[in-house]
Amino acid sequence: MFIKILFMCLIICILIMLGEITKVKGFEKLKIERNIENNKVHQGESFTLETVVENNKWLPVSFLLIKQMLPNEFEYVENIIIEDAGSKFFHISMYNMMNYERRRRKYNVKVNKRGTYLFHYMEITVGDVFGFSAQTRDVDNFNEVVVYPEIMDLCDFRFKTVNSLGDNIIRRWIFKDPLYIKGIREYNTEDRMKDIHWKSSMKMNKLMVKEYDYTSERELVFIINVQCCDIAYSGILADRIESGIKIAATLAQKALKDSIPTGMWTNARIITRGSKTINKVIPAVNSFEKIMELCARMDYLTEVEFDKFLEINRKNFNRNETYVVITPYLNERCCNIFSKLAKQGINIKLIDISQESNLCKIQGIEKLDFIEEAK
Repeated sequence: MFIKILFMCLIICILIMLGEITKVKGFEKLKIERNIENNKVHQGESFTLETVVENNKWLPVSFLLIKQMLPNEFEYVENIIIEDAGSKFFHISMYNMMNYERRRRKYNVKVNKRGTYLFHYMEITVGDVFGFSAQTRDVDNFNEVVVYPEIMDLCDFRFKTVNSLGDNIIRRWIFKDPLYIKGIREYNTEDRMKDIHWKSSMKMNKLMVKEYDYTSERELVFIINVQCCDIAYSGILADRIESGIKIAATLAQKALKDSIPTGMWTNARIITRGSKTINKVIPAVNSFEKIMELCARMDYLTEVEFDKFLEINRKNFNRNETYVVITPYLNERCCNIFSKLAKQGINIKLIDISQESNLCKIQGIEKLDFIEEAK
């Protein structure tokens, strides 16, 4: 009887030791990676999230659980295991790995919100062969997904000054040299009365206007301000900022299609990892990709208050460029800076994206009041 008990105890000890070995040794030569295919997408587009697991040893891993903390803006096309922990979402996958085995799992993921998503957290749990106990470790596997803003039709934006929109909006905002008249065309509501060619109008029995051409290189710069009130970090108008970014991206695409060198400035904090540098002041060039990436990486928080931003970059304004300022807020100092720049011959246009469209009117600067995006 004693021998049987001793034998049973020996077997139990061996099983416990075997279970402990499979648990502890399970992490050895176990490689887990997460890869993103096409990590730069537009709103509503999908990308592929891939998990690669390699067991590079003779010992099988009977139980492996991978728990990934991912942004809650991600939408999964397939039916997968998701754990909801308040504001955090965890993607969970389980494996039973044989010796020297590699497995790949791919998931289609969609994102409907502009932004830059940084994530790195992976929790790896390895259990023993009998399921008695498990051991958990954290793995740092950094990934980034950049979601560009949606490019819309100009008609999808509602402004109080409706006659300022249309196919000619970019050309109207580019400085025209009145010394160079290239022809005559029919008048429309966007034209100035002083450009009417009266002789041609009388001859044609309808209003005709002089059409100007450009004697210097045309350039356009969008300036996006994300400061929404006196205290930069409070009162954030996320919806208005998003609309402003969409407006800038839409107009930038149209300008570049018209072969107009286009740039973008912003005082927003830029979301990026580590030492990677994203220029917040893109000069007027023909790079839509750089502009879209800057739009995607803009945070709602400011890096610097807007009046200080203007002072810092004041020397960069020049007469060969038209500046389209998209902003929900201006203080007296900002208005004074813009007023002085306008008097110096700097061509500035203002798109007011504040909720009440009540930003100050500045002499010599055309203001467009944004209402909302069309439903």
